[in-house]
Amino acid sequence: NLIINGAFGISQRGASFSFAHDGTTVSYTIDRWQFNTTSLAQFDCTVSQDSTVPDGKGFSKSLKVLTGTAEGEVGGGERVEVWQKLEGQDLQHLAYGSSAAKKVTVSFWVRSSITGTFGFSIYRNESAGDRIVNKPYTISSANTWEKKTCTIDGDTVRAITNDSGSRARLVWFLLSGSSYTTGGAQSSWTGYTSNIFGGGHAQNGVPTTAGATWYITGVQFEVGSVATPFDHKSYGEELARCQRYYYKHLSGNGKVVSLGFSSATNQVSGYIQFPTTMRSSPSMKYTHLKTENYL
Repeated sequence: NLIINGAFGISQRGASFSFAHDGTTVSYTIDRWQFNTTSLAQFDCTVSQDSTVPDGKGFSKSLKVLTGTAEGEVGGGERVEVWQKLEGQDLQHLAYGSSAAKKVTVSFWVRSSITGTFGFSIYRNESAGDRIVNKPYTISSANTWEKKTCTIDGDTVRAITNDSGSRARLVWFLLSGSSYTTGGAQSSWTGYTSNIFGGGHAQNGVPTTAGATWYITGVQFEVGSVATPFDHKSYGEELARCQRYYYKHLSGNGKVVSLGFSSATNQVSGYIQFPTTMRSSPSMKYTHLKTENYL
């Protein structure tokens, strides 16, 4: 599984995140998962790590979006999405840009109080030209877990850059204005234009309905044309994968943050031991000692 934290069990930043209608926001919530709102006027919501899961499938957590204030009229430039970004160097075995480009399959469990057709896209950022494919899916029954699967042919046209940058973004749409849908759904890899970013998305009801809910869990992205059973990892293994991008060191109550020394009258030097090698040099925040390097 190329997705990190696809069962949503790791959430170092907390269990609940509030989003207000402040125009445009992109923020991490549950580890590796970002929530994006663009150009909204009224919408606010809560994104949380929830215990509502499909029965008997081995999951204990999901990501939940709960609408508070509903968005009014949907403008052409408005969007609401959940996404995860992947490093280019983790995708080299797909052999994109060659005749041997491999098929991939994306599978996930989804549940919503709103039925209809929702957009799903994979967007790739490449210096030679961005690429995109759309695979919209339909939620048939309200408040019922449904498993969705889509298989995508390999891209024989453009290779994936072999670096630690964000080269693939898997995007689940909850709202998409006409500026991102008028080009329609592209079922195979094509050159990116903004009017196909949300191609195939039709149901904006979650952000436009107060109290509406949308859940997702069991996200898997794998080589091949068959969705295999979800690759459950131990908590420790999944945590280590997440700490490549974000590490929260809790201080206080006798916990040691660092061993160091006073190197000047107004300066203290110390050493922090990272639990794993981060993607690149991180920034640091001090409410709690946190190191992060977003992808």
